Amino acid sequence: MREHIDKINTERKLDFANLPSFQDLTDKEGRIYLNGERIILTSSSVFGILRKDLKENISEQRMKGFLIRYGWNLGKLDAQRVLKQRLSSIEQILRQGPVLHMIRGYTKVQRTNLNIDYDPSGKINAVHVEGIWTGSYEAEEHLRQFGVTNEFICHTLVGYASGYYSEICRRKVIFKETSCKAAGSSYCYYVGKTIPEWKDDIVEELKYYEDNPIVEELAITYEKLLEERNNLAKTFIVHQQLTEKLVEGEDIPSIAELVHQKTQLPIMIDNTKHNLIAHAGFGLINSLQHYQTFLEALQQEEAQDWFKIRRVSYNGCQFLTSPIMLKKKYIGSCTFVYGENEQPTKVDQMILERTATVCSLYMLNEKTTFEAMERMKGHFLDQIIDGSIASKKEMIKRGSYLQVDLDQNYFIVAINYEHTKNHSRNELVFHEQVMEHVLNYFKTRSNMLIGQRSSTIILLIQIKSSASEVCTLCSHLKDNLHEHFSNRMFTFGISTIGLDVKLANDHYHEALTALSMATRSKSVMLFEDLSVVGMLIHSKNKDAIKQKAKHLLGPLYQDKDRYKELLKTLYVFLSNGGNLEKSMKELALSMSGLRYRVKQLEEILGEQLRDPAVSHQLLLTLEVLLAKSELSFE
Repeated sequence: MREHIDKINTERKLDFANLPSFQDLTDKEGRIYLNGERIILTSSSVFGILRKDLKENISEQRMKGFLIRYGWNLGKLDAQRVLKQRLSSIEQILRQGPVLHMIRGYTKVQRTNLNIDYDPSGKINAVHVEGIWTGSYEAEEHLRQFGVTNEFICHTLVGYASGYYSEICRRKVIFKETSCKAAGSSYCYYVGKTIPEWKDDIVEELKYYEDNPIVEELAITYEKLLEERNNLAKTFIVHQQLTEKLVEGEDIPSIAELVHQKTQLPIMIDNTKHNLIAHAGFGLINSLQHYQTFLEALQQEEAQDWFKIRRVSYNGCQFLTSPIMLKKKYIGSCTFVYGENEQPTKVDQMILERTATVCSLYMLNEKTTFEAMERMKGHFLDQIIDGSIASKKEMIKRGSYLQVDLDQNYFIVAINYEHTKNHSRNELVFHEQVMEHVLNYFKTRSNMLIGQRSSTIILLIQIKSSASEVCTLCSHLKDNLHEHFSNRMFTFGISTIGLDVKLANDHYHEALTALSMATRSKSVMLFEDLSVVGMLIHSKNKDAIKQKAKHLLGPLYQDKDRYKELLKTLYVFLSNGGNLEKSMKELALSMSGLRYRVKQLEEILGEQLRDPAVSHQLLLTLEVLLAKSELSFE
């Protein structure tokens, strides 16, 4: 831009000499004339107020168009007056434009470049002009009224220059600002070109030169409002009928069929696991093919926003899909399917959104009903375990109401997970999520009861065959839980087979005993696989166990925090059958260090650790203490 300024030569100096003589006359009526034309004088601040009012009342875009056309007409009128002066050249006539601009007090003009291309007949073929506006009254008033902006706002100056040049050159010449004082520049810089030279850079500006009366815009707005009203009416009718279906207890396939009838569009409804749960408008095989195409289309998208209605296309198909949300969670989607040359309409979008809402309400109702039923089952399971229902016949009768035949054999399963040190609301929310996941996992099984006690989930499962079947079932559930909650370890305890529901309390305690013996390496434990240690634990004689520990372990147990490392050494040594090599590796001790600890233990206990009778009793006691959490090596 600086180079353009340096090129300013004498040809671009403002030529006041060629202007006709003029004088200001004020008659007795207070009229003022300039060059025989009546004018009025007012402050530029009035223009700033007008600009502000226009912006607030007719919008910024309409204000811009109004000011550009206002400037265009001023420039055009001035050009017509200058053409009557019969100046010698086009260049000389064009130089009068900046002079008149300054006389009107709009701005100071410094033209930096002017190129005019003529065709062989002498007519103007193309124009390119550039220059600087300093002291623009528009920029100053905008700064005073609104402050610094990101837009270029000298609209009347642009319009004036465009109108003046277009009238002189007999070709449409459009000016644009490339910098503006109102946007933080030190001056305003303008560029003017004939339309072909602008190429695509002027398309957006051209609309401001078209004078569309407000009446026409109101008519267009009315048509749009009428269209919106019709869209809303159609959507409301569909929404009303969908709501009626919901109230009547119809399922999601019925909802899909109704929407297809009203729109004549194929529709697919899926869940969060991408299982197609309903479709209408095509057969099952065809719908599965389209659904597979839809999933492939989603995978092609770089960013998958599941929480907004969106269009996707793939392999000659168009899809309009809306999420089904429940408690701010994505639980599925409703999708319209279009042909290659079809496009979704606004009505389609509105109907699809309402369909998704109705599906969400249906699923919420299903979820609420299911959870209420499961709470009833959980309370019933508590009554069975506690023995609060005296009659077996009454138990069986109540079970039949919940579609559970308590006259059949059963197993009790106890499920637990690692707890974090965070006992805040987050831990409670996590427990609810685990419980909900287990409920959904067994949702299709009617021959079971689910409840909870503290943070332990209790299941009563009816399986006719053997414990191995329920063990396999629990292993699958464990893997499923780990897949969704990978940061926690889940353990399972399974009772022996129950033949009489009146003995459910005994089998419940068996399950808890098996659960207490489950470890990270063996997370699903059957009560029938427990060793003698398990039986001791199941005896529930905790005081006797403590007393035996005091007798056998003496000060090692009484001051277990102090002797924690020695106790661990004792447990590892006994678990390995007194093998020094294995114990040394597991404890990461040297051989001399291990021998020293064994000697210490024998001195404290007053027993020989290699004595089979002594070692068996000590190991059994340690295992019971560990299982009862009376001892820990963590």
